[in-house]
Amino acid sequence: MIAMASHVGRIEPSEDCQLCQLLLPAELQVDCMPHSSYGTCGWLHLFMHPIFQLDGDALAILRRDFEDVAFRSAHTPEAYRQEAVLQSMRILYLDAMNAHAALFEHEEVSQRAADIMSRFIQMLEGGSYRKHRTVAYYAQELCVTPKHLHKISTQVSGRTPSYWIRQFTMMEIRHLMMHGKLTAKEVAGKMNFDSVSHFSRYISR
Repeated sequence: MIAMASHVGRIEPSEDCQLCQLLLPAELQVDCMPHSSYGTCGWLHLFMHPIFQLDGDALAILRRDFEDVAFRSAHTPEAYRQEAVLQSMRILYLDAMNAHAALFEHEEVSQRAADIMSRFIQMLEGGSYRKHRTVAYYAQELCVTPKHLHKISTQVSGRTPSYWIRQFTMMEIRHLMMHGKLTAKEVAGKMNFDSVSHFSRYISR
């Protein structure tokens, strides 16, 4: 299961839970991602379907990759540890993407389209949806027309730009209301809505 840390609530493992996790800063995750149009398409697919099941060779390969990252982290001298771990992570990412690509069909898109979509998503990941929720704003920042951004988003992800803006906005709102112990008025303020009524109408829609 691949999840965005900022949208994960409190986790309370059971007594018999055994867990090994990799925590990687966002900027290093970007360094690990292969530069391909599939990288963007695959990430967006994972965003909508974060759980998928593996078995056989795919599972064995990823388990070995995961163990190698842990081994490099524990046994590589300090001077070269980050570089060694990053190289192991790149292999893990490649094998994960290869396993994921085998599970779903995706349309080949141009590298330019993938780059624009990737930059659009990065803006949303950075929290720009807290202040800006119009397609026109993102199109201007990306130096394309709203129509062109709509076309690219639909081609790459099968979803419109408005869909992605709403998804990020609503995930943040859910997170704040479930885990932040804030009132509706306080959440509306944090998300830069003009008023509580505007905030309520947005949620209702």
